[in-house]
Amino acid sequence: MSLLKGCCMCGSVKYEITGKPQLSFLCQCRQCQKITGSGHSAEFVVSEKAVLLSGELKSFEMKSDRGSTVSSQFCPTCGNPILKKSSGYPGLVFFHAATLETPELFSPEKAFWCSSGQPWDHVNPKLEMMQNA
Repeated sequence: MSLLKGCCMCGSVKYEITGKPQLSFLCQCRQCQKITGSGHSAEFVVSEKAVLLSGELKSFEMKSDRGSTVSSQFCPTCGNPILKKSSGYPGLVFFHAATLETPELFSPEKAFWCSSGQPWDHVNPKLEMMQNA
């Protein structure tokens, strides 16, 4: 079984994940743009049961375009976004790929909300592109 490890910028929040991600993707929705300060987020999804988390997280809740409550969780010391949880996907955790110790292993399969993409942000055209999901 594989083990993924990651942490925030200052190292106060750390995580370990057993198993492989269920999905890896890029998201160009406006919320992800604002959370990351970039043109898209790079995320992977795992079962909550596979996650061992240490350190304190603060959270900010918002409504998604689909009406789900999304909790964006970040390190209170350095402000680094670590993960998200959604009421629309109970039992799953969405981690920000750049927080991995080995981010080069991240390989997105799809790109979501491409209709909200910024003209200066280019994602790999070989990915499966979802315009409004």
